[in-house]
Amino acid sequence: MGVLVILLIGGIMSVSAGTVPDLKGTWTGISVEQYSPTGGFENGTADLESFQITGQDGRVYVGKETYYDQPTGKNVTEIFSGALSPDGHMYELDNEGSGISFGEIVSDHEFYNTMLFPERGPMIISFHMVKSGTNATPSGKVPELIGTWNLTHNRKSSASTTGHITIDTQQGRIWSGTEEVLDDDGTTINVTLAGTVGETGRLYAASSDGAFMFGSLAGDDRIQSAFIIPGDTDGTYVVDRVVTKNKTPIPQSDLSYPVMAGDWKIDDRKVIENGKITKQGPVSDEWVSFSNQTGKFFTAVRHNRVAGALPDMQLSGIFRLPNEAFLTGADSEIVIYHVLDNSSIEAIVNRKDNNASVYLDLLTRKPHIKSFSDVLNNISVRYWDPRPYSTKHIL
Repeated sequence: MGVLVILLIGGIMSVSAGTVPDLKGTWTGISVEQYSPTGGFENGTADLESFQITGQDGRVYVGKETYYDQPTGKNVTEIFSGALSPDGHMYELDNEGSGISFGEIVSDHEFYNTMLFPERGPMIISFHMVKSGTNATPSGKVPELIGTWNLTHNRKSSASTTGHITIDTQQGRIWSGTEEVLDDDGTTINVTLAGTVGETGRLYAASSDGAFMFGSLAGDDRIQSAFIIPGDTDGTYVVDRVVTKNKTPIPQSDLSYPVMAGDWKIDDRKVIENGKITKQGPVSDEWVSFSNQTGKFFTAVRHNRVAGALPDMQLSGIFRLPNEAFLTGADSEIVIYHVLDNSSIEAIVNRKDNNASVYLDLLTRKPHIKSFSDVLNNISVRYWDPRPYSTKHIL
């Protein structure tokens, strides 16, 4: 299994820090919902997982997860690394195995853990977890998504395309359906899509072609979301996706997005992997540069000058909201940003290397270093003139 993270970029909207819950201890599943194309919808207790969170440093933590893997018929134990979002309402995990995991924190003793496995058709699993010795709080109403939804794809470098999503089945938080949309080359794409929706309207989904959808309901008839395609062969890694029901018109967005251009240094890094949390501190030989921003779309390049490091990696980014951005690229890595203020970002980087490796980076803007020509343009050069009290300025 694996996980994803959420980040945001400094600018217009920031994320206020929330109370950090004490997660250490044993967590057990009290219910499980699951969907796969082969098994359909299932509810039960045989597949329930348990978490042992063995270490925590602020909003990052490590532990072990035990669950019943239905395809293999075996109990599996994996190490995981996790990080909470700044507001304390969500978390991301990276496990030793495949897939991506997300969590919604209900309280300091309760959360929902969602696992997305696009490579299995897709397979979606939602666990309701409570801390040992506590009880679940009464749950609210889960929104119903069944029906046909109109779909509009907006890309940075090509015209918008349209299609539709038909959600034909929903049980509890999990739903499934099919998607048909025109690609930017004019061909029609048909894929299976399945996901979860929580009481707050937060939505996670995966498609059979390896893409992920992250969104939120706006009322009963509109979903604003980002579509992430890690490792896409044609280079379209991020898509703005607007989904509306019935004849609901697509609203004109009046949102403004933070301006990211420039170089950002890593002022602090925590490495969470192999069951350990390491405070690495400032990282002088790595930085991120942002460019080519058009509205919510932007390009990021991760630079690394460590001997033997991989070449500079270019990622495509998209703001789902002014305070939430997703990045991915050719190496299938998924990153999410959270804005702390106008000059700092917190980034949780999911390495997706099957080694339960997560970085929690604090990024701040590098100070602008003037070029030689900038310096010259700000210098007054004086020369002596024989006439009394006369000074001329060049440049």
